[in-house]
Amino acid sequence: MTHARRRLVGPAGVLFALFASSLAACSGSAKTVEVAKVAPPPPVLAAEPVDTSADAGTAKDTAPGREDRLIAKMMKRVAEARGVPATRAVPGVTLTREGLIARVRAHVAEEIPTEAIRAEGLTLQLLGVIPTEFDYLGSTFALLEAQLAGFYEPSNGSMYLAADLEGDLAEATLAHELVHALQDQKWGLGPQTKYKPGESDKSAAVHALAEGDATSAMTDVLIAKTAKGHTALDLPDNVLSDGMLESIEQGPAAKTPHVMQTSLVSPYIEGTRFVHALRRQGGWAAVNAAWDHPPETTEQLLHAEKFLAHEPALAIADPVVAPLGAGYKTLDVDTAGELGLRLIYAEWIGNDAANEAAAGWGGDRVILVEKGDTSALALHVRYDAQPAKPGGAARAKTAFAVLANGLKKSLKGAGSITDGGTFFCAERASLGLGPMALTVKGADLVLVAGPTKVGPKGSWASASTCAQAKTWAKAVSEQK
Repeated sequence: MTHARRRLVGPAGVLFALFASSLAACSGSAKTVEVAKVAPPPPVLAAEPVDTSADAGTAKDTAPGREDRLIAKMMKRVAEARGVPATRAVPGVTLTREGLIARVRAHVAEEIPTEAIRAEGLTLQLLGVIPTEFDYLGSTFALLEAQLAGFYEPSNGSMYLAADLEGDLAEATLAHELVHALQDQKWGLGPQTKYKPGESDKSAAVHALAEGDATSAMTDVLIAKTAKGHTALDLPDNVLSDGMLESIEQGPAAKTPHVMQTSLVSPYIEGTRFVHALRRQGGWAAVNAAWDHPPETTEQLLHAEKFLAHEPALAIADPVVAPLGAGYKTLDVDTAGELGLRLIYAEWIGNDAANEAAAGWGGDRVILVEKGDTSALALHVRYDAQPAKPGGAARAKTAFAVLANGLKKSLKGAGSITDGGTFFCAERASLGLGPMALTVKGADLVLVAGPTKVGPKGSWASASTCAQAKTWAKAVSEQK
C-alpha cells in the first residue's frame, strides 16, 4: 500500500545519527545517554539508490581527487565499524541538487510503472488519508527535491553527493550511503531492492533492513568521533523514533499529509529497531545472517522473534469484486503487511492503538479496481494466534471494534451505521467519497472503500451505498 513511496524517499536515518552523536557527546556515561535539552537538527535526507544512466545535472563529469579521498577515508571508518570489508573502491561524483532529482525522476520513469504510483495515491485517497485533490507524485518529488543530499548507485558502484553539501551533514550522508555500498558489495543490494509488483510487504521488509543497518552503523561511526565507547545501542529506544518524528514534522515535510510523514520515517525507525534487536542478541554477525536470509514480511521485521522463528505469512486469496457488477478491471493487487496496516490504522486511531490492532497479523491481500472513472478497493486481513495473546478470531474482533469506533469518530458527520457488532459503514458522500465499511468474521477482518467516481481536481462523488458495501464486504469475508 506504500510501495512507490518507499522507493522515492531517502534515509531519514541521517537525522537520527546527527541527533544521536550530539546526545552521546553530552553524556557522561558510556551506557546512559542524557537526552534532555538537546534539540534535533533540521531534517536533511539522502536518496535511496537510483539509476544513474542519465547524465543531466552533473557538476563534474568525473569526481575530483578530493571527493575520492574523502570517500575512501570514510569507507575505511564505515567498514571497520560495520565489520564488513570493502572489496572495491567507490568513486564519487558531485551533482547539483537539480541533477540529483533528475536522476531520481529518470529512475522512477524507467523502473516503476506510472500505474503503480497512481494506484498508491488512489489507494490513500480512497481510504481518506490524503485529500482527493492532492498531487501525490508531485508532492513526493517536491519533498525529495527540498531534502535530497546524495545516494549510492548499485548499478555502477558510485557515490553521488550534492555539490553544496558540507560539514556534519555531508559526513552523515556519506557514512550512511557507504554502508549501502558495503551491503551491495557483499549481498547485492541492487537486485534485492528492485521494484517487484505485488511484493510491497516483502520489499518493505528488505528496505527497512537496509536502512536500519545503514542508520545503526552510521550512528556508530558518528558517535565514535565524540564519545569513544558509545555505540548506537547505548541510546534509549525512544530517542530514535521521537527524534525522527519530531524532525520530520518540521520544514517541507510538515506540509505533506501525516501518512506520508510517517511512511517516510518508518523504514528507518523500524529497521533500526530490528537491527538493534539482532545486534543485542548476536552482534553484527546476527545482522549479516539476516542479509543472508532477509525477512520475508514486515511482521518478521517488527517482531525479531518471528523472524528468528521463520514465521511465514498466511496465504490470502485476492478479494472478489463480482458484487460490484461487471466491467471492473484490476489496477493493483498487493499485500499491505503489518507495517502497512499500522500506518493506515494510525490515521484513524493513533499509533499505539494501531500497533495493537495490527498485531497478530497473519496475512492480507488488497485489491484496487476501476471501471471508467469509478474506483474501489478491498482489504482482507487474517489474524493468527500469538504467544500469550488471544487467538486470531479474538484479535480480529478486537481490531474491528477499535477501528469501527475510531472511524466513527474521525468521520463524524459523514453518516454511519452498525449492525450486530460485526459490521460498520460510513457513507462518506458528504466527503465526496464512496462508502467505507468494515466487517469481521472469525479471524478475518475486511475493509472496503468505494466505489467512488474520481473526478478532476478533487471533484469526487460517491458511486455506491453502505448496502452495497455490506454485500461486497460479506463476500470477501467468506473467502478461504
